[in-house]
Amino acid sequence: MALKKYLQLFRISWQNAFVYRLNFIMWRVRTVLWFFTSYFFWVAIYSQHQQVFSYDRSVMLTYIIGAALLRSFVLASRSITAGEEIANGDLNNYLVKPLNYLTNWLARDFADKALNLVFFSVELGLIILLFKPPLVFPPDAWHLLAFLLTVFLAMFIYFFFSFLVSLFTFWYPEHNGWPLRFIVFVMLTFLAGESFPLDMFPAAAQTVFRLLPFSYLIFYPLQIYLGRLAPLQIIEVFAVMIVWLLILYLLVKKIYQRGLKIYGAYGR
Repeated sequence: MALKKYLQLFRISWQNAFVYRLNFIMWRVRTVLWFFTSYFFWVAIYSQHQQVFSYDRSVMLTYIIGAALLRSFVLASRSITAGEEIANGDLNNYLVKPLNYLTNWLARDFADKALNLVFFSVELGLIILLFKPPLVFPPDAWHLLAFLLTVFLAMFIYFFFSFLVSLFTFWYPEHNGWPLRFIVFVMLTFLAGESFPLDMFPAAAQTVFRLLPFSYLIFYPLQIYLGRLAPLQIIEVFAVMIVWLLILYLLVKKIYQRGLKIYGAYGR
């Protein structure tokens, strides 16, 4: 019965995305335009160069396409509005119901991720048919499986991080969590390797990237997909992702409980 409740939440969240159809269309247009900006930037770069750092044209364009695909669902999150619920007092509606607030948001979040994945996959398929970019595939089934597993972990890591940022609205509800969320997520998209591979940076910067959770959202899964990591490095990636997943989960639980103690439902 508990699972049925959250599946229903998933279905309702999926349907709600189509309520404001003009907003939905503009959202899809914005997503495709962002992809074209990044894609044609690198096409222009490789019109003048055969190789940039250790990436040839086919590998880089595969990375950019893969980054856009991962961005569409790994970095998609409805939990951005959890801060608004806390600030407006709408959290009350969940505290009096037999729902786990975190699981509730996880169901809504995965509906958003699934929606992004379905539509961007169709859009990307049309783009590939139209422009016929050179694509690189994983060297073997092991790398493909490892890639899929890291993507699965990355979705949870991003969800807990996004939810954690929203929870800080308990302490400053006046602006629904802004501008902290804006600042944090501008930095996150850069540190995730969304627009270019992070191994283009100096070795010292790459050491910092390895310690933070953000590079494991896009950069490292794609490095596995492209076959650029040795087996021991892939195992290290898994270990770091699992550690960060546990840390973020425990932080979310702890801060949510502390936030409830000072929650005043001022919007109600």
